[in-house]
Amino acid sequence: MNAYKNASFAGIVIFIGGIIITIYGFSFLLKQSNLESNGIIVKGTVIDIAEKDFYRSPIVQFTTKENQTFTFRSELDVNQDLFHYVIGQEVDVIYHKDDPSNAKIHAFWEGNVAQLYLGILGIFLMVFGFLFRRGMLKKAKKYEQQ
Repeated sequence: MNAYKNASFAGIVIFIGGIIITIYGFSFLLKQSNLESNGIIVKGTVIDIAEKDFYRSPIVQFTTKENQTFTFRSELDVNQDLFHYVIGQEVDVIYHKDDPSNAKIHAFWEGNVAQLYLGILGIFLMVFGFLFRRGMLKKAKKYEQQ
């Protein structure tokens, strides 16, 4: 067996890694879908801003329909140049009716960035792994014909 054929197995590993990442991204989609279908939208207030290196994340406090107060930190860390939240800003919050601690800012990027990022990365890896494997097998075939 030549080296090109051996190297082609890396394409399989990359392809499988892409599948795993895509499935992981799909799990975020399912969580978001569950939150959207069982969620209650209320107003919340940005009470603080968490800072980590060049990234910012709002800390939001909201009150449920049952008058319980919850605080959460947004899962989306945003580059400081793109960050647009300020302390005291009112935002829409969606929380799960059965678990108010499961809450997010109700905005497109807040709810969809994980599945979009992981889905695109996973598909890219699957395509790259497939093309890499195919390219290495073509080179292996040429090598064996010589």
